[in-house]
Amino acid sequence: MKDRYISFDWWWGGFNNIRMCYEMVGAMSYVSGRKIILPPPGYCLFLAEHHDKKTFWDIWEILDKKAFTDNFDCIDYKDTDLVNYSSDIQNYDGICKDIKCVMFNDTDINWGPQKFIGKGLIYHGIEDINHFNEFNCDSREFLYDIMCEDKIIHFPRNLLGHFGYHVYPPNDNARRIIQQKVKDGIKFREEFFVESNKLMPGDYDAVHIRRGDFKYTQTQWTEDLYKNLEALLDGTVRKSVPLYIATDEPDLSMFDFLKEKYNTIFLKDLKQSSKSHELVLDTIICANAKNFYGSRMSTYSDYINIVRGYNGKIDHHRKSLNFDRKQIKYNKYPWESEPYNWQDLWGELYYGKI
Repeated sequence: MKDRYISFDWWWGGFNNIRMCYEMVGAMSYVSGRKIILPPPGYCLFLAEHHDKKTFWDIWEILDKKAFTDNFDCIDYKDTDLVNYSSDIQNYDGICKDIKCVMFNDTDINWGPQKFIGKGLIYHGIEDINHFNEFNCDSREFLYDIMCEDKIIHFPRNLLGHFGYHVYPPNDNARRIIQQKVKDGIKFREEFFVESNKLMPGDYDAVHIRRGDFKYTQTQWTEDLYKNLEALLDGTVRKSVPLYIATDEPDLSMFDFLKEKYNTIFLKDLKQSSKSHELVLDTIICANAKNFYGSRMSTYSDYINIVRGYNGKIDHHRKSLNFDRKQIKYNKYPWESEPYNWQDLWGELYYGKI
């Protein structure tokens, strides 16, 4: 589609929520031929202040911009007329007055996050109705055709979800191409992989213990994870090798009780880094471990499992420290057998047979 664009303001959450937005936009760009308008720095949980634009964070500090633009057709926000919507506190202030905004049945166009896509489906043309119906076998609540003639369509902070579920590929070859582009185009800068290998070489196991804001929003299970941590680790990770722990808990002394049984290692034992660099190094070091176990409802744990899947590591994405999602049987798509939820990972969407 010549001279047609997708614009988006990323979901106002943590890095891995934002990463999922880039995956969704990349998939939509591929199936529609629309060029991506790359947004300027924005809010990211723990890395910026919500109403202070001066603190907004540049995602290319950690992601490989060249890899993204090599795989997806892009133009920078600063090179478009959308800069006219930049205000003292927002990048897209008032944009929905003039530009087609895809709201997913929302009516609020002010401060987000907006309603997200939920169980919706985005598509661009249907080559085979039977193929489409197979993909849409769980009867999505919301369908949006991005074949519209609008020069620009804008998604205001609402693209939270898994691209392989929400963006319909017109055929199976397109699906494989999109998966490969997401793998190759949305990744950390190479220097972080080099540094991680130097910081934590050899044989070790790793866990991710999610706390942070979950102590207040998911209080019960977060506290249960901590209270039962010793029992959950016993027989799960090896005592004969170092145990690397990635956590957003600032008080690392809370884990001192584990030292009697495990040689625990935290990133701060290896080096001091900025918060954004910490999240990258923790991710890669956990992904490099022989065994890794994450925390429920954590897209951070999910991405570690995705990177592990890309690299052929032992796959524990369905059974981890405090959740056990039994293996499911399905013909073509996992949502034939298990309800979709953005909080749960289907590794097949990234590196499996789908």
